[in-house]
Amino acid sequence: MTEQEKTKQVMGYLIGYQLGSRIIPQMAPGIEGDDICGETLVKGIVDSMKGEQDAAYINEMVDHYQKEFFTMIHKRAEKIGEANLEKGRKYMEENGKRAEVTTLPSGLQYEVVVAGNGEKYDAAVHGEAPKAKVMYKGTLVDGTVFDQSKQPIEFNIRQVIPGFTEALTLMPIGSKWIVTIPANLAYGANGPGSIGPNSTLIFEMELLGLTK
Repeated sequence: MTEQEKTKQVMGYLIGYQLGSRIIPQMAPGIEGDDICGETLVKGIVDSMKGEQDAAYINEMVDHYQKEFFTMIHKRAEKIGEANLEKGRKYMEENGKRAEVTTLPSGLQYEVVVAGNGEKYDAAVHGEAPKAKVMYKGTLVDGTVFDQSKQPIEFNIRQVIPGFTEALTLMPIGSKWIVTIPANLAYGANGPGSIGPNSTLIFEMELLGLTK
C-alpha cells in the first residue's frame, strides 16, 4: 500500500467516525450502528461527494423505507423513554427522603454541598438573562457521566434546560449544589444520544459568578 493510499484510508475512517458520532445522530436521534448498512452508508457519502446518485436506491420505494426506518427508531425510543422515566421516578423518590435534599414545587431537587456567601440572582440587578459562570459535572441516575466542564464556562442562564436555569436563579454565588433534574425540566423525550429520552439528570454545580 502506497503512502497516498494509506492517507486516503485513514482520512476516510476519520471522516466516517465524525459523521457517525456527531452528524448522523443529529439527523436521526436514537440511531444505532446496527440500524444501517455500513457499505451503503459509505457509498452514499462517496456518491454525494462526487455529485452522483444511484437510481437503484432513489426510487418510488424510498419514502416507504424512510417511514419504516424512523417508525422503528421512534418505537425503540418510546420504550427506552418509558424505562428512563421509571428509573428517574424511583431515584427521585428515594433521593427526596434524604434530610439533606430539598424538593421544590417544580420537582427539582437540590442538596447544598457548599453554602456560598455571595449574592443571589436578582432580575433588577442582573437582568432577565444574565450570564452565569459555572463549573459542573452531569451524570445519569446510574452514575454515567455525560458531560463535564474542564474549566469555568459562561452562558446565558435562559439558554439552558429549565432545571439548570431554576437552580442558577436560586444559588448564591460561591455555592456548590448537587441538583437532580426530572426529565420534564431537562430534555424530555428529546434527550440526545449520550443522555437518552426522558432521562433524569444529576448535576454537581458550582456558581462562580453572575454578570448582566
